[in-house]
Amino acid sequence: MGRTIPSYTGSVDRFISELERISQRTGYLEDVLAETKKRIRYFQNASYDESIDTQTLVLVAMMSVIEDMCKGRLKDRSQNPSNVVNG
Repeated sequence: MGRTIPSYTGSVDRFISELERISQRTGYLEDVLAETKKRIRYFQNASYDESIDTQTLVLVAMMSVIEDMCKGRLKDRSQNPSNVVNG
């Protein structure tokens, strides 16, 4: 554990950056992506012996964040009414 391949890590970082740019344009997923970035290394280490692509890795980490938000284990700051579009 703890071993990462720089090109793999770079690919993860590029995909997250793409998602962050989309998030900034839409106003959605900011909290999910911030927490996802904290969890990426954990999932990267857990998937070391698997052949998982970087986008799938990021999406799995995002799903874990969303699951925790749905179960109330993580506060979702996006519930602020000022963030609601067309509302």
